[in-house]
Amino acid sequence: MSLWKVVVSSGLVLVLVLHFSTLPTKAGPGKASKDQEFKYKLDPSWPKNQSIFTGQVYCVGVDDKNGDIYVGQRGTDGQPVIVFGTTGELKRVFKNDSSPISKIHGMRMHHNETDQSSRIWLTDLGDDLSGHTVKRFSPTGKLELVLGTPNQAGTALKPNYQFDQVADLAISDNGEVYVVDGDGGLNNRLLKLDKDFHLKWHIGSIGNLSSQFHIPHSVELDSFGRVWVADRMNGRIQAFDVDNGTFLGQWTSCFQDGQPYSVRLSADKSHFVVAQLNQDKILLIEAPQKSGDIGDCNVKGQIEVTKGSKPHLVAVSQSEGAIYAAELGSHTCQKFVRKFIIPSG
Repeated sequence: MSLWKVVVSSGLVLVLVLHFSTLPTKAGPGKASKDQEFKYKLDPSWPKNQSIFTGQVYCVGVDDKNGDIYVGQRGTDGQPVIVFGTTGELKRVFKNDSSPISKIHGMRMHHNETDQSSRIWLTDLGDDLSGHTVKRFSPTGKLELVLGTPNQAGTALKPNYQFDQVADLAISDNGEVYVVDGDGGLNNRLLKLDKDFHLKWHIGSIGNLSSQFHIPHSVELDSFGRVWVADRMNGRIQAFDVDNGTFLGQWTSCFQDGQPYSVRLSADKSHFVVAQLNQDKILLIEAPQKSGDIGDCNVKGQIEVTKGSKPHLVAVSQSEGAIYAAELGSHTCQKFVRKFIIPSG
């Protein structure tokens, strides 16, 4: 089996092909066969206006229904969220006078099929008047909902949630919310809320045992009833049952040289996209294609970005298959376009 490495440096894309021995197989459009490798290339034209970023870029979310890419930054111009089109054109911005955001960190887009509405969800760090919360906004930046107690870090769950440096969230098709709480704060836990935001279950404490965390930094859902958590400081990804939080397994071997910062599924669900900030690369890890045992961690490819870029959190377009990577070091967001490769022997 071959491994493709994509190296991005100063706009130049180099593709290195290592040994492969598998035979070609056919795959339909937009669907990878088991013998295909995972390859992406940089789209250097996205976004068209790089100068609009004025600080570290932390997160990104994709609204496939409307062709909008939301990018979250901690800038100096009072514009925490910038919205681009899929071809890189600037569409609009959220201004802090109407969008109370302290220190943006995680981001998710959720589309409600019932009423055909899209909403952007953010996690907000910090100790000022709006920190330690999860927030929902309209596509134009109107604040609609706050989960948590603003400006109050804590461990309480009832009657009002108290988060501490809440990091990221995932939302199921039916509106259930999974939150990883603890980007360096008191809490190191994973919570599941029902569609009305009532607590279903929560697990976690600080530590390195199963179902413990040390900075749970990112969270993702798959189609086999699992929720995945990038357990950053423990250098692993853990998997749990979505119904009750039962521990299902963990991956550590892929992260011997760097901590996992993000976990997102590719559009075809064949692999996870995992950023390694300090290594300036994004791993492409084969995703289990059945329920039950998660098996061993299997890296099928990687994207290396320019040294010092520091990819933090990522998002995946379900319509394009593209990866969008928010970068702390380069103060930008980059787009990588999927290319299918069928090895030939």
